[in-house]
Amino acid sequence: MKSSIMKLVGSLFGALLFVVGINIIIVPHQLYSGTLTGVAQVIESLLVNNTPITMPTGFNLMGTILLLMNIPLMVLVLRVTNKGFPIKSIVNIVFMTMVMSFLPIPEVPLVYDPLTAAIVGGVIAGFGAGFTLRCGGSGGGSDLIGIYCSIKYPNFTVGRVVILISIFVYGYSLIMYDLNTVIYSAIFTTVYAFALDHTHHQNIKTSAMIFTVNPEVIKTVLDTLGRGATCWEGKGAYSGQHTNIFVTVISKFEISHLREIVKQADPQAFIIFNNKVDISGNFIKRF
Repeated sequence: MKSSIMKLVGSLFGALLFVVGINIIIVPHQLYSGTLTGVAQVIESLLVNNTPITMPTGFNLMGTILLLMNIPLMVLVLRVTNKGFPIKSIVNIVFMTMVMSFLPIPEVPLVYDPLTAAIVGGVIAGFGAGFTLRCGGSGGGSDLIGIYCSIKYPNFTVGRVVILISIFVYGYSLIMYDLNTVIYSAIFTTVYAFALDHTHHQNIKTSAMIFTVNPEVIKTVLDTLGRGATCWEGKGAYSGQHTNIFVTVISKFEISHLREIVKQADPQAFIIFNNKVDISGNFIKRF
């Protein structure tokens, strides 16, 4: 229960950072996110400028539009993930919508230089979105599309989905606005995607080699993490003692969990981790 609460608080904190990066740093420069948030920005701009709709002071429509777009995406993701992920995501999406709708957008940019704003905003928003995913939730939008694609198509990452959607957003922006806006917005999206992928540890694969005298260790790993492994027998060069060697591949987010369950099964076990391995074949990402 404590772990679940901490993860929920962490995912909400990540959602808050994402909104701060968008509302406080990016929007004042009239830059566009290359995610579904950018699509919501475009729709909001069209509605406000071409319809008699007027927004109350201190309220912006972008959050509500994003919420409406997330509903069908949530149904799609629900089909390929466990129920715990969508529940956390619903809480995050509602929270993010409220903050995005009511967090005041500064009339004067806090970061004067648009290039600096694009980089700083990308780091903050990308870290926030990645941290939310790392805690088992999602702010919705491109994250949901990215998670669906990463499960159905293992070579896809969330960051790549962001880049694909940005082509549409900036194609529109190029027609409606000046080239500088598109360039700075593209820089923001690139930094955002980079920060997201490096915070979202499910995209970083790690191989683990476990040395233990207890053959039941691998059964615990298989039952708890649901990962496959290759096994063989060895012998200690110094002690001459028989040992079991198990090799498996996990996401970086699962390292601490693997350490914990191996230590419980065999406190004397020895583990070697090799980070950022390149995997080709049947590797299932966990969320």
